[in-house]
Amino acid sequence: MKLKILSLLAISLFGMNNIIGRAKIPIPYGEKEKIVKIVDLPDTEEFQLEDGRFFDIGIKYTISHIVWLPYSNTEPIVTGYVDDETFVELTEEEIKQIASFAKVEIPNDASASFFDRIGGKIILGILLLIVVYGIYSSYFGKKEDEKNT
Repeated sequence: MKLKILSLLAISLFGMNNIIGRAKIPIPYGEKEKIVKIVDLPDTEEFQLEDGRFFDIGIKYTISHIVWLPYSNTEPIVTGYVDDETFVELTEEEIKQIASFAKVEIPNDASASFFDRIGGKIILGILLLIVVYGIYSSYFGKKEDEKNT
């Protein structure tokens, strides 16, 4: 009985892999650069770019993900935040000058969001546990006939 289930599972997975391969359904994975605003600066000409947009202070880090669930990230770097895809590189000295000029406090220990640091790992772990439990119960679970005798 277990051999039949195993064979059926293998054939099903092979068939699904073949269908997904032909349909060219992409499985999203890789790395993505995220830029998050942490301090709002006043919209004055000191903080204006050449194209007329203003920048704020943000952090930039890269996440590695599988199916949009992050499982690791790099150490955040303080940068100038323009929008979610654009940033301005700033040196330590420039950051200190901006903080003193704008009279704001820029945190040195800013970190990635909770979901990017831990949330994706929790969800991936739960999904892995569900798959392992399903495999375990299908192979090592007691049959109804064995329970009644």
